[in-house]
Amino acid sequence: GIVGTHRPTTLREEEAPWADDRVLVLHSDGLPSRWSPTSDTCRTAADPAVTAAVTIRDASSPARPVRDDTAVAVLAPIPPDGP
Repeated sequence: GIVGTHRPTTLREEEAPWADDRVLVLHSDGLPSRWSPTSDTCRTAADPAVTAAVTIRDASSPARPVRDDTAVAVLAPIPPDGP
């Protein structure tokens, strides 16, 4: 699809509690719908860039490779000793 083609008239806003042991993984529809995170994927100690790369790698298979427009963003808490 084309970004912005089917823009909703209103955007839904949601809030959820955040804790130091949580990681938020956002991805585009380029990831296969059957993808689900593993315990290794969402470790808070891992670098968010590595988590994003592992997510793309693990979601791909020879039968269903990820598309070239796949995007993954990972938000993780800042470690206690700083970034």
